[in-house]
Amino acid sequence: MKNEVPGAITPVQPDDGDALTLSTKVDDTLLKSLVWMAAYHGKPTSEAAMLSGLPAGRFISPKQAQLAMEQSGFSVGVIERQPHEVSPMLLPVVLFRKDHGGCVLIGRSPNDVKLIKPPSEIKEGAQPIDEMEAAYLVVLPEAGSKVVAIGVSQLKANYTGFAMLVKPVGRVDIRAGKPEAKESGHWLLSTLWRYRRYYWSAALGALLINVLALAGTFFTMNVYDRVVPNQAFTTLWSLAIGVAIAMLFEFISRNVRAHVLDVAGKKADLIMGAMLFKQALSIRMEHKPASSGSFANQLREFESVRDFVASATLATISDLPFTFLYIAVIFMIAGPLGFIPLGLIPVIVGVSLFIQWPLKKTMKENLRESSLKQGVLIETVEGIETLKATGGERYMQERWELFSAKASDTSMKSKRLSALATNFVSWITQFETVMIVVAGVYLIADGKLTQGALIGSVILASRALAPLAQVTGLAVRFQQSKAALDSLSGLMKKPVERDPEVDYLDGPIVTGAIELKGVGFHYPSPNGMKPPEFLKNINIKVDAGERIAILGRVGSGKSSLLRVMSNLYRPTSGQIFSDGIDLSQIDPSDWRASVGYVAQDSRLFYGSLRQNVMIGRPDASIHELLRVAKVTGIDAIAQSSPHGWNMQIGENGDGLSGGQRQLVALARSLIARPKLLLMDEPTSAMDTQTEAAFIRDLAIATVGTTLVVVTHRPSLLALVDRIIVMDGGKVVTDGPKEAVLAALRAPQGTQPTPSGTEPARVTQDQQ
Repeated sequence: MKNEVPGAITPVQPDDGDALTLSTKVDDTLLKSLVWMAAYHGKPTSEAAMLSGLPAGRFISPKQAQLAMEQSGFSVGVIERQPHEVSPMLLPVVLFRKDHGGCVLIGRSPNDVKLIKPPSEIKEGAQPIDEMEAAYLVVLPEAGSKVVAIGVSQLKANYTGFAMLVKPVGRVDIRAGKPEAKESGHWLLSTLWRYRRYYWSAALGALLINVLALAGTFFTMNVYDRVVPNQAFTTLWSLAIGVAIAMLFEFISRNVRAHVLDVAGKKADLIMGAMLFKQALSIRMEHKPASSGSFANQLREFESVRDFVASATLATISDLPFTFLYIAVIFMIAGPLGFIPLGLIPVIVGVSLFIQWPLKKTMKENLRESSLKQGVLIETVEGIETLKATGGERYMQERWELFSAKASDTSMKSKRLSALATNFVSWITQFETVMIVVAGVYLIADGKLTQGALIGSVILASRALAPLAQVTGLAVRFQQSKAALDSLSGLMKKPVERDPEVDYLDGPIVTGAIELKGVGFHYPSPNGMKPPEFLKNINIKVDAGERIAILGRVGSGKSSLLRVMSNLYRPTSGQIFSDGIDLSQIDPSDWRASVGYVAQDSRLFYGSLRQNVMIGRPDASIHELLRVAKVTGIDAIAQSSPHGWNMQIGENGDGLSGGQRQLVALARSLIARPKLLLMDEPTSAMDTQTEAAFIRDLAIATVGTTLVVVTHRPSLLALVDRIIVMDGGKVVTDGPKEAVLAALRAPQGTQPTPSGTEPARVTQDQQ
């Protein structure tokens, strides 16, 4: 076998086949190209970190590739260029391939390579480019990310014509002084601004619509002033044809404007919805709203914000400036009659502003009461089985009716205010017509106004105040949307697990070793009172491959300790290290990829059995699935159903027994082959026979894996060689299994003491 020189430029031989043909490999070449680009620009990252926050799928799409690079601290742009049209100053660039993959274009000749790669990487023995067909130099992920010479025809055969430019976002050197905090832009306004070209087009459409709307007014004026007195039927039909054409174009313009606003609204809706849901998934657990119902209601309130910025609202707002156009035309054709609608504008605006204060207060109350009502609903739906079993239906019924009544009261107040303002504006509009007609009759009598001009003024005055009347109706929706927007903005400002300002280490190797130094922890207190400490000055060192059981009475802090070790919650004091690296320096995505955590009450989701097992590893192979199925015993669950692995599981695991749910949760963690496996009462719902088989298979499957298990079951101690005993949030005993068990069996009041051979380690908080 011919030895390859690392870093050499390897030409693609004709008999090797096309290196860019449609691939059936599981490897995501576009993702690997992004990782290569990040490393090239001096900001190395891992695939897991790159995929953080993106929807699951076999391959990432070009749009997701842009999002991945942006959230990794890069500025990106997509261009439509042929490879020879890309300026050397822009290289390297990521090329999008027809097989849904990617590669990195770095140049056309060795000189280009020297510009971006150290000359030492271009070794002697590589085939010179001038002895080959004209070729491009690309980094192919499927070739081990080597620099490969690809023929022009080969590259073009699988190139989509689109490339992505990548540039790291610059940062201020702290030696030059602390930089001011950079505002990333409001999540709503920045998204709307992103589609400003649609809104500019809609504004242009509004101009055309309102100018064409004047045709009907002038047609009416001319008919009354010229056609009727002179019986000019030819003129009548000429004017009618002209105004019909204008109305047709107005109709088309209105539909085009509505379509443009709908397209912009749809695009903005998808982006903002994804942004909010991603934020909800990324919020640090200690900052998550205490009530699941309130949390869900916060996200649901996005509907009111979306409806407010929908096409109808924006169309009304775009028509507002033309109120003054209509009034100006009234001044032109009817002189002083223009003062009537002009004088009524401050009245209508004043009414709209006047009701804002009581509406604001009412809407905030309604949002709060609706959140509580939603919380009761979600609690009831999730726990309806428990409510029926314990006879708690009447209690929840009382709460539901109480909060429903309060929400209805505040809703009625807002509707009453809205109706008052709307009816007042409607009366003003009707009274305006009367005032114009009365004043116009006197002007006609003085010979200063024609009958046609009076009728045209009435039509224009109604058009002038119509947008203002609608704006008054929007006042209620504005306050409702504003209250929801404030709530959502608060959600968007909550701290997230993956801090974008932190430069995490590039995919550190996690061996399973973990150390806690002086760790303390308490859960957030929803009522503002000082929360109790669940962990107090924990000092534990776990070596790679070690197998530990944590024992203790109920409430001693065992489950909290696992949550902190899994990095679901951050310690309120102290530090956690993985292989000597502070956990705060490891990307949460990299840590989760190496750590398996099985909670005591792991939740299953609606979907198939296979989807539930592979929810965190959608790219796992069928062999990996069958491996964990055999270890956990869920292969028997699949075999028991005629649908096999496609058997449907209800929400929260409905359709499975408690023990089966536990097995699925265990399989979900094991399929990722974690280096550190944390389990909280993993066999509490299993029968003796299932538990024995599980312990036997798990002992084999987790060889070399660090295992930390919380249990009250003596049978699980067969898996471990070290025991930690906790009480009151402290470690009271820590040592080899046999020594700790002997100490626990000893008469009450005695404690194990370390000897020269250290049969047991008793920690700082001896009792």
